[in-house]
Parts: sequence; C-alpha cells; structure tokens
Amino acid sequence: MTNIKLSLRSVSLSVALVFSLNAFASKDKNTNELNESLTIGVEKSLPLSQGADGLYRNDGVAVIISEPNFIISNKINGKAENNKNEFVWIAKEYLKSNAAKFGLDQNTIENLSLQFVRTDKEFTVVRFIQQVHNVPVYGSSIAVTVNNKGRVTFVASNTVTGNLEEHKILLDSLTSITQEQALKIALNYLKIDSTKFTKANYVIFKDIQNNIHEAWHFKLIPAKTSGDWDILIDSAQGRVLRAENKIRNYSATANVYKVDPLSATRHNYGDSGYADNNDNPNSKDSRQQPKDTPELTNARVTVTLPDVSFANNNYSLVSKYAVCDDFESPNDNACPVKTDNVFNYTRTSKYFDAVNAFYHIDNYLRYVNETLKVSVMPYQYSGGVRYDPHGLSGDDNSHYSESSGKLAFGQGGVDDAEDLMVVIHELGHGIHDWLTHGSTENDSENGLGEGTGDYLAAGYVRDIPENQWKPSDPQYNWVMRWDGHNPFWPGRVSNWHIGRKYPQDVTHTGDNHSSGQYWSSCNLVARDKIGGQAMDKVFLSGLSKTVESTNQVGAAQAIINAAKDLKYTNDQIKAIAYAYNTACSYNVKIPIADIEE
Repeated sequence: MTNIKLSLRSVSLSVALVFSLNAFASKDKNTNELNESLTIGVEKSLPLSQGADGLYRNDGVAVIISEPNFIISNKINGKAENNKNEFVWIAKEYLKSNAAKFGLDQNTIENLSLQFVRTDKEFTVVRFIQQVHNVPVYGSSIAVTVNNKGRVTFVASNTVTGNLEEHKILLDSLTSITQEQALKIALNYLKIDSTKFTKANYVIFKDIQNNIHEAWHFKLIPAKTSGDWDILIDSAQGRVLRAENKIRNYSATANVYKVDPLSATRHNYGDSGYADNNDNPNSKDSRQQPKDTPELTNARVTVTLPDVSFANNNYSLVSKYAVCDDFESPNDNACPVKTDNVFNYTRTSKYFDAVNAFYHIDNYLRYVNETLKVSVMPYQYSGGVRYDPHGLSGDDNSHYSESSGKLAFGQGGVDDAEDLMVVIHELGHGIHDWLTHGSTENDSENGLGEGTGDYLAAGYVRDIPENQWKPSDPQYNWVMRWDGHNPFWPGRVSNWHIGRKYPQDVTHTGDNHSSGQYWSSCNLVARDKIGGQAMDKVFLSGLSKTVESTNQVGAAQAIINAAKDLKYTNDQIKAIAYAYNTACSYNVKIPIADIEE
C-alpha cells in the first residue's frame, strides 16, 4: 500500500477481518505480567487542586468546572431532542468565552470536532475532540453539559495543550510509514500474529515527555489471547509510543440464579449442598463440568424472559437488550436454540450459564432504559448487548471489551455467568463506556470503572426481594458472593470506605479493583439515603458527563451536579453530599439552586 493522503488519514478506518501477518507467536505467560511488560507511555493520574469553580491540573488547566453559570440570551425553545444544533452552538460559545481556562486559543476551539451528542430528558452532553489540520488529537475529549434552558451546568475536559498547531503534518513524505507497516509493528510488539478486531485512525499524540508526534492509533483484539489493546505507533520512526490493555476484567467466577444460591438461602459456601461440586473443587480447570445438588437445583427461580427471538421455528436468546453469541474460545455452542420456549436447565447443562446471563443483562438494561429513562446501548453495533457465556478459553475471569462492545465470561472455579453480580459488574463496564461514548478510564490510581461495576452490581442485588442477607449481616456488603468469598478468590466488599480517606488510602493501592471499592461504597451510602432508583438515575446521568481523565472526585462532582440538573430536591442533594463529603472525603461542591430566569 502506498502512503495515504491526509484527507484519508483523518478518517477512521475500521476493519472487520482477521489480520494474519508474520509476527512472534503469543507466549504462555501470566496475563497480568504480560500486560505490565507491554504497557508503555501511559500517564498516571495527576493530582488535582480544588479551585473556586472546579478542579484544576497543576498547570492551571481546568478538568472539571462544576458551576459554569453560563447562559446566553438565545434560550432553547421547544423539546430538547429537536435542538441538537442549538446545544452544540451553546457549548461552543461557552468554550470560546472560557478558552484560557482550558488552555486553548480561539482557533483551536473553532476547529474542535463534534464527536457525539447525548440527549437526556433534562440536559444534553455535547462532546468535542481537538484536531490539528483536520487530524484528531489523541485523548482530547471535552464534554459540555447544557440543560434545557440553555444553561451550561457542567464541563469535564481532557484538553491537550501546547504548540500543536505548529506541528507540521506529514503528507506523502517518504519518511511516513503506512497503516499496514504500523499494524505489523504493533502485532510484533504485542507478540501476536493475528487479530479478530482492528480499528485504525491517524492522530496527533502528545507523549508524557510533552513531545508531539503523528501516529497510527490502533484498537486491537488478539485472535488467540485475551486483550483489548490501545496502541500508538509513531508514523515517522515506526516506534511504539503508547500501549495499554483496556480490557475490562476481574479475577473471579460465579454461579447465578435470580440471586445467588447463598443469598437466597442464607448459607455459606461449602455448606452441605452449596459448593461448585467439581471432581476437584480447588481446581480452576474449566473442563470439569459442575454438578447439581438438590439444594442448588432448588435455589433456581422461574422467571419470565419478556423478549426472545423466534425464527425458522426456533426460539433463541436474542432480545432488544441482550444477544447470546459464541465468539470466544472454547466455542462450545453454549447458546441454546430450541423448538419450544421453555429454557429449563440445571447448572450441569452447558446452556444454564447462557440463560442466566441473558436474564440478568436483559433485565438490568430494561431497568436502566425503561424505568430510569436513561438511554444507553452499545455504540459499537446495533441491537442487544452481545455476550459469550463461555469465553476467555475457560479461564477464571470475565471481561468487557471496549473495542468490540462485547462481554465474555470464563468458567474456572464457579462459572462466572452463574453469578448475577459478575454479570452486572461486567455489564457496568459496558454501560460506563456507552454513556461516555468511549471516554472511560480505569487505572490503578482511579478505579472508576471497577467501582462503577461494583456499585451497579451491589445495588441490583440489594433490590431483589429473594436476597435474604440483611444490613446487619457481613454478607450483605459482599460483592460476588457466590463467585467470590470462597476457595477460588476472596471477593470484594461494598463498605470499603469505612476507616479510609480519599485520596491517601485510595489512589495508591496499585490495584484498580481495590481503589474502585471506595467509589462503589460511597455511592451506595447515597443510594441507601435517597433510594435505589433515584441514585441509580443520577449516578448514570452524572457519569455520562465525564471524560477519560475524570477521577473519583470529578465523577462525584458530575453526579451531584446532575442531581441539580434533574431537579432533585434540596434534601436529596444534601443526602448525596453527606455520602460524598461526610461518610467519604471527596469534598465536592454542593451545587446551588438555579437563578430564576
């Protein structure tokens, strides 16, 4: 392939085929060690300082503006969904009036590229990215929230500053490598020989040493190993500038019913009849088929699947919200297709996991979209969320892939798709991604993604009547009660905030799962105070305002500001503030009431 001209480089090139280039074969190494050894150029979360109107970086550039208090005379009239252009215009005008606050000049703002507009009932989030000479700037999201009165109420920003405009774009220079050459370099670096998903585009990238590069940006899912790699290759020198595995996963497995068998019966793992019952219960060998017991069989609950597919005289697990799909190894065709509409299996059947995960994914997204009225679905494809009930080559793990927008569940220990908290946790990663249109982060200094998954999972279980654990029981605060807190892994908790302070006890754990426990715990305090539906709605609405660099404090500020946007009462806002500032130590600003207009 010859060098691509600039007009083509600036277009995202999505490739839905498997590349097979000569590269090193993947090694049989521990996944975490491999990720760590290949990770390069990833900037750690930087400390932020509280300003009068929000949070600022050390260089004085705003990352969160919680009280913009900006409105222009041309107010929005009519229904919000009919005024997309007006919302975009207002957001742009705000940025023009506050360019210096975000480290930008007027020319940069004029050339911002509109990425996505998300409209909710009470407010709209307008997302931009920077570009230089029509080439997008990597990691430069700006999300401006505008309410239906035309007032800017919240801004999250990850602007890239510096003399970007002075950078000379390589056109057809002989020193510029092609997309195919860059892809081969990326595959060799990751020690893989093929992918099952590849997306590429040409970007401007400012590295952690503040050097500016032109680069090929790839999102890659390896064909034979687990991973969801975000990698940048310098287009002039062919050097790997940045590599990060963005797979959303956790080390656990689970058996799931309407609630897990232990929560439905107040039993502990290992009680008679309440264990995974493999031949070797301490083995993570997924080839062992779990065995039924009368207790585990009786713990199942008959539920209604309100939407399945019927085609060619067969019923299958396909709805507007969930789609069972066999896309990862072991490729065991575990998605049932049958001539009647009774999906009645026990846990020894390979189909049980598929039905269990389908019910919870479908049920939860109905709750979010139809009860909470928060519209959220995958942007990577149309239709319901695609999930593989038996993926990851059977490992004791599960993940959400940001590139493909799909979920997969492993089988080591207790099958992950049998534990509803595992299912909702992984779905939570997807919801976070879809709400922000790909502007998420989940590093060890933040843990926002892991905490979001834990919050949604813990809240979901607390609302199910069959859950028999009470707030006075230690198990009430356990996360992954069936999959974890057993010989396979210790699980997590949802009261981790007690006795800890942010940031000193949270941002230096070295583990995004541990850090995320603070985020989930603090939000559950607020949920207990204002009720599940009210907190879930404002939590998701606030999360939709954030960008990649938003930390726990920034996300908390976005949520409490969303409470004002959604016209929550002063008592509700104060209750959220109690959770964030008293029970926890985020020290967010409590939003003031709108000025009458």
